[in-house]
Amino acid sequence: MRVYFVLLVCMFYTSTVFAQSIPYLQNDPKPSVTKESLKRRRNLLEWHQIAGLTTLALWLATNLEGDKASESLYRKSDQYAQGLLLANPQYATNDPMYLVALSPLNRHSIAADYFLLKDPTNNAGLYFALKANEEWEAKRSGDLHKNLAMATFSMYTITAGLAFFSPSKIDTDVENETDGPRIYSPIFAHKAMIPIHLASMLLLPGLGARIEKEGPRAAHQMEQVGWAGFGAMSIALLVITF
Repeated sequence: MRVYFVLLVCMFYTSTVFAQSIPYLQNDPKPSVTKESLKRRRNLLEWHQIAGLTTLALWLATNLEGDKASESLYRKSDQYAQGLLLANPQYATNDPMYLVALSPLNRHSIAADYFLLKDPTNNAGLYFALKANEEWEAKRSGDLHKNLAMATFSMYTITAGLAFFSPSKIDTDVENETDGPRIYSPIFAHKAMIPIHLASMLLLPGLGARIEKEGPRAAHQMEQVGWAGFGAMSIALLVITF
């Protein structure tokens, strides 16, 4: 958890440098500006803003469904163990914990451990077989979360492409001896958020892949990174929209 928090902080610290360097990514330092190119630029940036708002809405939905999926995580070993417990109804005799072990699955389920404790000698082999390839799964929202995540990533890519391939603008921030260079602008703040939400978008798939083996720990880290990226993109849109 701390590793990803530190990474995001470092990204925030370096974001202003990144924002300042973006103009130098152009191949031509003084591109020709025509009426047609300005019209095309305005059109692409309008679509960029619409795509950005769509991406933000999808990202919010993805995060909300991800939170639901995280809360419904359970170990598949407990699922199989519940079947083994149902096949041994004698374990229920004078033992209220039997019903607890058969309660709806969640991250705190005890079915597998209970199955081992009821008869360690005979059940140890099955218990360790269940635990050998321990996997976590979400009872709800898992598939919807994945589909929303893919849609969000696709829209994020489209949004970035619309901005990157738009023609250059006329530089109105002219420096002179009286006013000096302009240090802050909404566009500058908009670009300064790019490293944060970009880093978040790139980290999320890897964290999602780890949930199957690491369960709630990886899910919690994914939630933090996902909401941090969503917050950065919200700021990026707010500073140029209002």
